Amino acid sequence: MKTPIPPPNSDPQAPQGQGPEIQQLRDAAPAQDDDGSPIGPLIGVDPTRPVGPRNPPRYSHKRNAAPRPTCSEIERRIAEAQLWISQRLPQLLLIEKARESWGVTNTQTLNRYLDIARERMVQDLISDRRRHVSEQIYALNECARRAIECEQFSAAVGAFRVIGEIGGMLRAPLKPSDSQRPEART
Repeated sequence: MKTPIPPPNSDPQAPQGQGPEIQQLRDAAPAQDDDGSPIGPLIGVDPTRPVGPRNPPRYSHKRNAAPRPTCSEIERRIAEAQLWISQRLPQLLLIEKARESWGVTNTQTLNRYLDIARERMVQDLISDRRRHVSEQIYALNECARRAIECEQFSAAVGAFRVIGEIGGMLRAPLKPSDSQRPEART
């Protein structure tokens, strides 16, 4: 019968079957408490959840994550998004402003705020149509007044024409179709 060959790098004085792996386990004992639990924090691992073959470790959330906004903060963000939409800011600038003002870096979150803001703007236009029409008429009157003061009479006439269209006194001119244009007939 053959004698077993000891594994390489093993201690010749160690009993059979106890190689350097066993010694590493023995040396690791000071890093454990009396129950065998590791000493020190496990970074990123939830210590309350046991780890096993069917239960891999889950990593905890970011430690510096921003707290969830309150209802009043959400309403303030939606109002601010409405302002940005009315200013017709480009998407990249909206992302930058949301990052600076709200701390939001996720574009999906920003898009949710913008969608809600747009829906509310449409609802306001539908429910308060008379108020919005009167605001536009007064704004155009102010524009026409300033144009007359600067002696830009064509701009003033254009503003008064739009006021007439809004008020229903004038019909907007119809744009000719392609078949009615002089250059399309030839």
